[in-house]
Amino acid sequence: MSNVDTERLLALVEEQTGYRVTVDTIDKCTADAEMISAAPDHPFHLVRIAQNRLAGADYLVALQCTMLLSMWSHPLGIPKFRPIANKVEYAIRKAADWRGLARLPSTLREQTAQQLVTGLLHQLQSTPAELIGIDYCYRECPTLRKLQGDAMTINLRFNTQSLKPEIKAMAPPDIYEKNQIMCAALARFWCDLTGTEAAWLPYKSIGVDVQATRLLEKYRAAIGSLGERSTGVVDAWADELGLRSLYEWTYRSK
Repeated sequence: MSNVDTERLLALVEEQTGYRVTVDTIDKCTADAEMISAAPDHPFHLVRIAQNRLAGADYLVALQCTMLLSMWSHPLGIPKFRPIANKVEYAIRKAADWRGLARLPSTLREQTAQQLVTGLLHQLQSTPAELIGIDYCYRECPTLRKLQGDAMTINLRFNTQSLKPEIKAMAPPDIYEKNQIMCAALARFWCDLTGTEAAWLPYKSIGVDVQATRLLEKYRAAIGSLGERSTGVVDAWADELGLRSLYEWTYRSK
């Protein structure tokens, strides 16, 4: 890494967790980056940057470092978000019955329903930690500001692709709305940081602005360490969105 703020965060992760961060690339990745936290049988943190996002690698590595700092600051240990199998399976079956998926072959219908439900849970798990990281990098890493803006522009634009009518028609309404509320919360958060409004307008136009604002209120009301705030916000959002019965937290010793 060539950026001074990125190097500082890499050093901070090693200092606070006792493990160094190894940075690599990955050819196929559904996100900008992926991160694997260190464990006794895996004695280093691994951050992989998608090949098509290498231009923003310094920021993406810094963002993953903030997530590691958050995870390792929880007093109960390293938190793990664990979906509850029978609850998730019920949600998948319910989604598969939605008429928007009915025209698909049965195998593809079930596969799509599974992707929608697990994708929503991943969004619930990851967005609060992402907000913490975005906020930290924006305020504490001024040399990354340009790369951060570029990355956020790409991600916010990608999220609006789900506003297409054909996607809305296919997705079960409750899953679709919850996805859009969390996307809107991310957009509103970025707009508040930067003093802009453009990313917020698509979500205001579809009427999820009130619910998204409530999620941000819960985010800003969270207290405790970064790790406690991250898991606490996930739970608060899950309560608001009706998803709290689908998962539980477990904690691994550091």
